[in-house]
Amino acid sequence: MENRVFRVALMVIVLSGALCAADGGNPTPEPPDEAPKELIFVPLKIDGPVHDPAKHTYWFGPFAECSSVLDINGDGKPDVAAGRNYYLAPHWAKYSDYRDGAEVNGPDVDDNYEGTMDVNNDGRPDVLSSGWMRRQGIWWYENPGEVGVKWNSHALHPADGLEGMVIGNLAGHDGKDVLVNYFAKKPGRGLIWFEHLDQAPWFKEHALGPENVGVSHGSGIGDINGDGRDDVVTTSGWFESPPRPTEEPWTWHHDYQFTPYGSDKPGGAGLPILVTDVNGDGLNDIIIGSDHGYGLAWYEQKMDGGRRTFIRHWIETDYPTFHTMILADLDGDGRPELITGKQLFAHNGGDVGGFEPVFVFYYKFQKGRFERHILSYSYLQPYFTSERNGPPPNFVVGVGMRLQAADMDSDGRLDVVVACRTGLYIFFNKGYSPKTRDTNYLPSRESYPSHALWAAPQRPAQKKKQ
Repeated sequence: MENRVFRVALMVIVLSGALCAADGGNPTPEPPDEAPKELIFVPLKIDGPVHDPAKHTYWFGPFAECSSVLDINGDGKPDVAAGRNYYLAPHWAKYSDYRDGAEVNGPDVDDNYEGTMDVNNDGRPDVLSSGWMRRQGIWWYENPGEVGVKWNSHALHPADGLEGMVIGNLAGHDGKDVLVNYFAKKPGRGLIWFEHLDQAPWFKEHALGPENVGVSHGSGIGDINGDGRDDVVTTSGWFESPPRPTEEPWTWHHDYQFTPYGSDKPGGAGLPILVTDVNGDGLNDIIIGSDHGYGLAWYEQKMDGGRRTFIRHWIETDYPTFHTMILADLDGDGRPELITGKQLFAHNGGDVGGFEPVFVFYYKFQKGRFERHILSYSYLQPYFTSERNGPPPNFVVGVGMRLQAADMDSDGRLDVVVACRTGLYIFFNKGYSPKTRDTNYLPSRESYPSHALWAAPQRPAQKKKQ
């Protein structure tokens, strides 16, 4: 473990702008005249836990690790919900306990995934949330259309062994279907999804596959075979959508098996697993991060004589716990970036690499090569040594269980919203740094009361010769 920590620490010198080879994740620097440009992100902390060890609340939580971006009050500005609280733009006024669920349970908050949609078609966005402790299963919370009023809760799928969901277009209707993500296999359990309906009870359950096929931590939605219908990807293969997704059986393809880096056993993945064309060959590929182990990888789709295969390429091997990720066009060039990071203190610090540095990265990728950039990077061990007697740290940011990207300040650029154990943050995207001399915003020298004109140094008088 000491050697691994040392390797991670050394990577700080190559973090920003490092170009990772698609076949092994080894950094390859670009020529000096082609150094990657850096987007400027300005972080704002919206809320966080109070550090009061006597009451068992610390700078590292408990605090909700998920958030949803939605216009709660209909004023046209994106607001943020996180756990039991929501925050109204533009000043992020906090409204506590707006819904049930998401209870504190020791060091955790029972809210392992959130999403938003207008479930009942009343023109107001609602919140969907899953829990795995006290309120187990998936519930949706109805927006009352009035600030400060409690949101009614509705059970969608009460169940244990469930961690999260993926919202997407499985039925081919409105893109508000819900794929259930079980992490625990049980007798008689298979993957299921809920078709969104245009009238109450608003959802209809559909079976996806046979008992325990594809059941694992991590799943996703995307068009694998290019037929225009979204398929379902898991850690061990994918379900092909039929022409009539709600009436015909889905076909299972065991074309790959994800294992964390350094392990020979199948493992879980972050949520969601992503589907996109990584190398620009016209075939959609798969991006998977290890949920509680090391490694971030992409699976290259190949077609040869009608036979489909997937080849794994590691993006990262020295970093752990990629529990969630998203694709979003941060630089406005029409191509998405991959945004992900390390879940801070997953399993209450019990995961491998739990006290190694915590980070939020984004990656530009083209032709199968990934270029790593930093949103946040913090060391953790200095805050847990016996010599540390100072105040808790500020802006130690990791990735929780759900990331968001949205234009939070209406400037035309996508910002990044992060909820983790240390709090709720917005990283405001300010675009690329200008390389020319710009306005100097500092006070002039003459404005300081202590300022005096710089005088020429006085030379000591020379003694006259006798």
